[in-house]
Amino acid sequence: MDGLIEICVFCGVVYYFFNIRATNMVDVLLMRLQEVYEKWETRADVTRNTESAATPFSLGDLRRTGQQLQRKKIQDREQARKIRESSLYKIKEFEPLAPSFTPRSSFLHYCCRNCTPSSRNTLVNAVSNQQPFGVNILMVDPGPGLFSKLFCHLSHVYNFKKYYYPRLTQTVLNDERLKEAIKLAAWETVNNDGCSEKQAMAKAKDRAKAILLQMESRISNMLLKITAWLLYKLLPYFIQSAIVLPSQIEILKKANDCGLPLIFLPLHRSHLDYIMISFILLMNNVRNPLIAAGDNLKIPFFGWLLRGLGAFFIKRRIDPSVGRKDVLYRAILHTYIMESLRAGHNIEFFVEGGRTRTGKPCMPKGGILSVIVDAYMDGTIEDALVIPISMNYERLVDGNFVREQLGQPKKMETFGSTIKAMWSTLMGNYGIVKIDFCQPFSLREMLKSFQTQQSQSNIKHPVERKSLKYTMSNSSLYGTDVVVEEHRQLVDNIARHVVYDCSKSTPIMSTNVVAFLLLNKFRDGCTLDKLVESFDAIKNELESKHMDMAFCGESIDIINHALDILGPGLVKQQRQEITEAVDDQHIKSNIIIAIRPVSILPNVIELSYYSNSMLSHYVMESAIVTALYAELQSQIKDPITISQGNITFFQDTLVERTLKLCDILRYEFIFCKPCQELEHVIVAAIEELSYTGIISLNEESYMEEEMWSRRYAQNFDDSSDEEYSNKNCTKKIQYKLSLEPEHSAHMEFLHTLLRPLIDTYTFSAFTLRKLVGRSLTERDLLHEVLSEIKTNVDRGIVSYGESLCVDPIKNSFKLFEKWNILECLLQENIKIFYLKLEYDTDAAIKPFYQDIAEFKWTRNTE
Repeated sequence: MDGLIEICVFCGVVYYFFNIRATNMVDVLLMRLQEVYEKWETRADVTRNTESAATPFSLGDLRRTGQQLQRKKIQDREQARKIRESSLYKIKEFEPLAPSFTPRSSFLHYCCRNCTPSSRNTLVNAVSNQQPFGVNILMVDPGPGLFSKLFCHLSHVYNFKKYYYPRLTQTVLNDERLKEAIKLAAWETVNNDGCSEKQAMAKAKDRAKAILLQMESRISNMLLKITAWLLYKLLPYFIQSAIVLPSQIEILKKANDCGLPLIFLPLHRSHLDYIMISFILLMNNVRNPLIAAGDNLKIPFFGWLLRGLGAFFIKRRIDPSVGRKDVLYRAILHTYIMESLRAGHNIEFFVEGGRTRTGKPCMPKGGILSVIVDAYMDGTIEDALVIPISMNYERLVDGNFVREQLGQPKKMETFGSTIKAMWSTLMGNYGIVKIDFCQPFSLREMLKSFQTQQSQSNIKHPVERKSLKYTMSNSSLYGTDVVVEEHRQLVDNIARHVVYDCSKSTPIMSTNVVAFLLLNKFRDGCTLDKLVESFDAIKNELESKHMDMAFCGESIDIINHALDILGPGLVKQQRQEITEAVDDQHIKSNIIIAIRPVSILPNVIELSYYSNSMLSHYVMESAIVTALYAELQSQIKDPITISQGNITFFQDTLVERTLKLCDILRYEFIFCKPCQELEHVIVAAIEELSYTGIISLNEESYMEEEMWSRRYAQNFDDSSDEEYSNKNCTKKIQYKLSLEPEHSAHMEFLHTLLRPLIDTYTFSAFTLRKLVGRSLTERDLLHEVLSEIKTNVDRGIVSYGESLCVDPIKNSFKLFEKWNILECLLQENIKIFYLKLEYDTDAAIKPFYQDIAEFKWTRNTE
């Protein structure tokens, strides 16, 4: 009976639809379908009313229902219009919200818009936007033929493009300036040894030829192809994948076709760096460079192999004794590089000099770069394209540098040690390697940019600085040292800019993020769920900053992969059963995974290597918070001030204290690009920190509209307005510190990042009291500082074992020399340290020590 009634009603509705206006037809049909849907949805919960069900719909009911639905749609449209108008009004009044998802760029690392604006707009116009996460270069697509399918690697290598790599032996020996250097060396031999001028000249010529033959590269297309084939076979044994971005390869190919020499400047982490770079260039038909290598790698067989792959060997110590320059060796090195550039060779060298032992980028060394600048200045080359390169490994292939960081001497490479290291490497799992090529920039454009900046600075400060001029000199001509201070500063600015760009573009590995969190946030351990939560927060923050993350997928899978790569020697995982009472009779048990870092020496030093790769992305925030702790010690210690919740400070005092801390850590980090003012960068970072809620503006005159307009303007132009920035630096802007537990925890996290370095510098300054009235060699003073830190680690006074590290201690010695507290005297290539006369007392050392120690104060522990 119910079904018959439903059929009748439906027929009546259909008849009615064909007799009413078309405008109401759709509305009534939708209403009926909605009622049927609701009736079906609630059938299981509501008892059916048979009486009402048996009552058929009247045509009046249908008409009224359609009119009500029509009126509701009109009301909804009107409400939507009001919401849009309100939203537009709010957009005018408040800061626009950032989009929740930012598309990933296929090319991540553009060159500086201030120094090289023209280069920034070149080579990228036709770059495709495909595969933003990169491709694995170890995978080869076999061709259509049978041979290529059976021997895909061999076929792929065979088709690599061949380049002509000229030998430059005679060209270098026939150089007129080198002949002058040979005459000068012969004249020194006559004066020192008393031999005849003819014999001295013959000795000098023979030595020059011997030096050149030991130095020069013998790059071979055949050896490059054989090595590439071997790499295709061997790399998959210990590397899961080697990732590059296709868009970056496209730019490299365009740069290779432009006819200018390419200068590859990678950061140095592993001996695998130059092998991987040459491998990538070769497989993409880009001309391979000549690579500057230390003569410690000139070992049997492997030295010959590296030479055939493009290496030219340079002495670690150029001058044989202190105070006596090896003019002949410097001249040959200088001439060889100049003639290589003239012949069209590309050049590759590590601007840091050696591999980083701490995971952070090292301060640059400008020796070889100064020769390349000379080549442009004297017209040997019309220009060059400089290509910064950054690489990162989920696990370092070369092992670790713990022995060296604990003060033990470096083991020299030998044939046996190399074979042993290669065998252990093939048996290991090192995860992912990623290589990022930054956008090439014109050397000429950057030089002119820095010269313009220098000229403008001379106009504003004519007394402080002289005009920048290039002056040829014998010392500069015959070597890699630069005498003219202005020229030295120019080279240093370029080198620092490259290292800064590379540090910001270094791919972030999963092991970096996990080690960073475990050492600085969960040092006492955490659950896997808590680690996943913090990992997601860090990942979102890095994505918002457009950082290059070499991982994707579910966070829990990424973390488990990182823990597996780091291994149980660095991170401990334990399954624990936690029981809790549900009620009086029932007990619930849960199994959790507890994760904690191995915080004993030397393991924690190795783990800090992976964590330190993240420091460059947080160092400015950490420096500001550390300076803020030092500024607010008295207020935070005061219970009355805390109870009132009114801890305030002025921006200019915080900026001054942050500048002081940055000066202390000047040999640890490059805080900003050389084309930027550090003070302006600090002010901008303080404003960014205020957005997190840690601090808030506490000045009535500084209206919200003005704050919004400044932030809105920054979205359109990231170049600094010097006049406006100076005005805001001097303005008395007051901030208020948040005492919310969430904000306090984040502040403590940021403060922890620099705390190990602050401890190292503090105890290094404290140990200077042992120099009062005496002198020590660098090695002895170094061990005194290590012993002092080790004693305090054992006593629990120093909470961070990674403070026990040689490289920061050596950097602190450089700082004390820069501050004219330490004096260094070289005796037979050994550094002897003693205190300047005005600091040669305990009373004079104490204030200097306290100036550094004020930055180690922590409100949670003291």
